Parts: sequence; structure tokens; C-alpha cells
Amino acid sequence: MIKILHPLLCYYPSQAGGPANTLYWLNKALPVSEFSATVVSTTFGVVNPSSVITSSETSSTYFLNSKGKSFVSQSISLLKTTDVVQFSSLFFPPTLPLLLAAVYKKKAIIMSPRGELYPSALQQKSLKKKLWLAVIKCFQKHINFHATNTYEQDIIEKHFLKAKGITVIPNYIELPKQIILQTEAKFVFVGRINPIKNIDLLIEAFALVKQKNKAVILQIVGSARLVYEEKYLAVLKAQVKQLGLQTSVQFLGHLEGEKKEHIIASSTALILPSKSENFGNVVLEALAHGTPVIASKNTPWEVLNNTHAGYCIDTSVNELTKTMLKLLSIDTIAYKEMRKNAYTLCKSKFDIQTNIKVWENYYKTITAHVQK
Repeated sequence: MIKILHPLLCYYPSQAGGPANTLYWLNKALPVSEFSATVVSTTFGVVNPSSVITSSETSSTYFLNSKGKSFVSQSISLLKTTDVVQFSSLFFPPTLPLLLAAVYKKKAIIMSPRGELYPSALQQKSLKKKLWLAVIKCFQKHINFHATNTYEQDIIEKHFLKAKGITVIPNYIELPKQIILQTEAKFVFVGRINPIKNIDLLIEAFALVKQKNKAVILQIVGSARLVYEEKYLAVLKAQVKQLGLQTSVQFLGHLEGEKKEHIIASSTALILPSKSENFGNVVLEALAHGTPVIASKNTPWEVLNNTHAGYCIDTSVNELTKTMLKLLSIDTIAYKEMRKNAYTLCKSKFDIQTNIKVWENYYKTITAHVQK
């Protein structure tokens, strides 16, 4: 039995970050005869923590109100009976003391930076992050790094030349029941309202599309949680007003569950024009409902072009405009085929049930020395 500990900022039912769902699906899919997972998470993003189920057949979850001493002490107490400690953030405050404890106790360690080492991400609070990374580098020979794509793998190698290992495993999804709706002349963005997402470029491109197709609309789903994100949201709303798009660009805020799924399923395409993205779980959410995706080349989604499930393009106003217009003018048969390809791609490559063996084998490999 391999026992895994996940110290996290947020975990399902929280929808405040990608790992909340990704790790929930992973833990749920692991065979109970061979694996058990324990999660220590803050209540960040959990609407009603008191109503949360704290255990299931495959995992146990502890939700704490802080990420301070109580979080660290709870995690260290669980560390005694753990084989693997799986971190999902380099810069989550409890990571460093728990990393030191895991090294001391000779546990197998997995570190998933999840885009935190991308240049655009390191620009925020850069000095503090440089100091933090300098400390972690002292222990890199004990760390198995997990990247979600080969580009992130290269970035990790540059920062941690002496890491114990680096493995690429994409995020997987628990496929929801596919929602099939009549699609509208509509594009949707889903994600944080953050400058790294290039939403301003999307709005600029949409304004040009609107000149050619008066009926088209753009829905922006997501919230601004940080101060600089709130300022960016204000800039975006001013941009929409300046372009006279108030009735065509809709800011819908944070949505979950069926509301979000229905918006995605009824859209011509989901657009992810980010400056950089280590994965983009929202792409899987769209593909799972057969919705094509337009993603930027700064994301790991070249497969969209190869499978005709969407487009991976240069992040420019011109390319965004051209691609949106192409999708709006595509013939019905070709578009239906693209939607079919989108679903097939998700089911074949990113379904957690189909691919759980990847994680099973990885856990067994890195714990071989622990199990002896």
C-alpha cells in the first residue's frame, strides 16, 4: 500500500485553482487496494466548509482555516505514515517547512510547479521568489519534479539541474456526461481575470469580428481575486465601453457546475489566448463537451491542430480575429466533425480512468526505495 500526502491551498469542492479538481480526480481514480491519499487543504474557495465530506473510499481530507502553524503541524503528524509527499506549489508557505521534514524523514517527494517557474509568473514578487527558490535548490537532489508538458520540463531543468528526476504527465479529467446543445454565434473565455490571460487582446480582436458578424457575442467567465487582477478587470470593462461593446461582451463572474458547462457546451469555441499556460484545465472542460478550442502557442496545445479539434495560434489580434471568423464561417458538416474530434481527443488522451496507470506506475517507481 502506497500512502500519499497532498498539502494544498485548495481542494475539491473548491474551484479556486486547477489542482483542486485535478488531484481530486486522481485520488478518486487510484485503486484502493494499492493506494491511499490524504489531503491537507485550506478552506480557500470552499463555500461551506462545515458541509464538506472529509473522507471517501480512496482518500481522507482535512480542511483547515489557515496555512500557518496548525497546517504545518497537522501535515507533519500525517507525514509519519506517508510514503510520498506530493506538493502542488513551490511557493505555498507550508511547502518549505514540509519539504525539510520530508527530506529529513526520507520520504519520496514530488514537486509540481504548475506553471510557477514560467518567466511571466516569476515576475510577480520576483525577489521573494528568487530567495525561496535558492533554498529549495539546496534540496533538489531529493525532489522528483512533475511537469505537465515538455516546455515546463525544460524550464524546470534550467532551474534545478541536479533534481532527482523530472517526469512529464499531463493533467487528466474525470469525464462529465457530455452536454449536447445547439451552438450559438458565441465565444467564451473561462479563467482568472489576470493580465497573463491576454483578455484585452481577445476583446480587441472580438471588436473586429463584430464588424463582420453583428450577432456574435463574447462571454467572459471568471473572477478577479487579487488587487492587480481587480485593476485589470476595470481596464477591460473600460476597453469594452470605449469600443462600444457593452451589449456584446458579457462579464459573467465566477461560475461553476451546470451553469459553466452549459455556457461552454453552447459556444462556437472556447478561447485561451494566454501569454503562457502550463496546461489549462479549462481546455479539457471544453473538449469534454465537444467544444473546439482556440489556444495560443504559448500553451501546450499544439495537439489541437494535429487532431483538428481546434486551433493553436500565435497570440496576436490578427490571428485571433482570423481564427474566430474562420470558425463562424465554417460549413456545418466540417464544424460537427471538429466537435466530434474535440470530444475524441479528450476521451482518448486525457480521461483519468483510461490513463490512471501512468500515475500508478510513477508512484511505484519513485517509492521503490521507500518500500524496501
